[in-house]
Amino acid sequence: MLSASLTGCSNLKELTSSSKPLVTESSAPSAEPSPTLSASAAAQPVKLPVRASGPLDTGTVTHRLKQGNFSVKLTYWTSDNAKQYTAETLKTINVSAHIEDTGNTHRITVSTFQVIQDDGTKRDVVATDNGKFDVTPPYPYGTVVTLPAATAGAPKLTLTVRLDLLVETAPKSNSYYRSTALDTLTLPLLTNGANG
Repeated sequence: MLSASLTGCSNLKELTSSSKPLVTESSAPSAEPSPTLSASAAAQPVKLPVRASGPLDTGTVTHRLKQGNFSVKLTYWTSDNAKQYTAETLKTINVSAHIEDTGNTHRITVSTFQVIQDDGTKRDVVATDNGKFDVTPPYPYGTVVTLPAATAGAPKLTLTVRLDLLVETAPKSNSYYRSTALDTLTLPLLTNGANG
């Protein structure tokens, strides 16, 4: 089919071997050839922000801490987009504590709630709430913690949450023992790609 439409050529080899260049040396401009990019100067891959998956990516996470004969249920949530957290952004975390696995005959109070933020370079106490907050079921303890900017380039924040609880030794005894509940929440941060 190809040879029928091309006159004077019986096959592809004849066509390509008899073809003459369209531009001759005499008709080419005499200017220096333009520089071309070498393979090493080609586009470098762009380092996209990287980040590990985190517990608040869905907006909420719940931890249960066994404290002898009862448990503390800590629920963390945010209306922020936790997938967009960077070291520089402020972060707002809601925290709620509920006492579970016990009745309401022994009074339980929170005497101290504290959050420590650790970015791997510095540690800061970012929230402290002292008082006598009743968390005897069904009452919860709730607060909002605003986390300040961390060290530039930090790949994650580790939050240490401490609740000092006073637990009544016997119903209506007005005598208490202390139980400290400790929890950690790790928030991965977007970086410029250098750490991922």
